[in-house]
Amino acid sequence: MSYNLGILLSMVFVVAFLFLGMDMMNLSTAYSMLDSASISIGYEIAKQARVDSPFLAGLEDHYHIKFLSLSPAAPTLGDVVDFVIGKEYNPLVLSTNTITIKASRTTVLGYYG
Repeated sequence: MSYNLGILLSMVFVVAFLFLGMDMMNLSTAYSMLDSASISIGYEIAKQARVDSPFLAGLEDHYHIKFLSLSPAAPTLGDVVDFVIGKEYNPLVLSTNTITIKASRTTVLGYYG
């Protein structure tokens, strides 16, 4: 009887460990996708040589991300632009709140033009 009870109680830890593993795998996949999108966004910013609000809104809609910061605020052709993009992740067991995954990149306006 105690053997069966021990197995039942240990299954709680096994299930929690499986959820933690799924969380880590999903978090890694989400970061990889965000990293891939940040490279493409950096290329688009460099190629288009602009960072106005409609262009950034179009990138946000296309890649399903959010621009968290952009510096300098009003860059001109040839300036180095640092940007941070983010995406919200709802974890299973890591946290009760949503986690913001961030990726930062640097590009030069007009480099490919």
